[in-house]
Amino acid sequence: LTTNFSSCSDEVAYAFIGKLDEFKNTQHYVAALLERGVRVLIYVGTYDWICNWVGNERWTLAMEWSGQDEFSRQQLKPWGTEETNSRIGLTRSAMGLTFATIEGAGHMAPYDKPKESLELVKRWLGDGFF
Repeated sequence: LTTNFSSCSDEVAYAFIGKLDEFKNTQHYVAALLERGVRVLIYVGTYDWICNWVGNERWTLAMEWSGQDEFSRQQLKPWGTEETNSRIGLTRSAMGLTFATIEGAGHMAPYDKPKESLELVKRWLGDGFF
């Protein structure tokens, strides 16, 4: 099987940057959604070195919005499966914002840990158990 697939391309990235379409801060968009009552899930694999979990946690804690104080007061706590009592990651949740990690997953968490990623999304969509 021959293929012409590349998950990352410097050529494509430079083309976006050349048109001033590069990485942008989106905190204000997330904050606006939260202010309108839209629940938000930010999840990250603990092995993601491109968008690492520490950086993601920091921007969620620093984001200015009406629920910032309540969200920041919450401690990270383990979350996992109830059947096997195994830990999947850490989570913090308040006022419609949920931050969660998936242990052992990289940048493409659903690819690396599909069962764990599905469990996270199902719970969040169901009742926001966090």
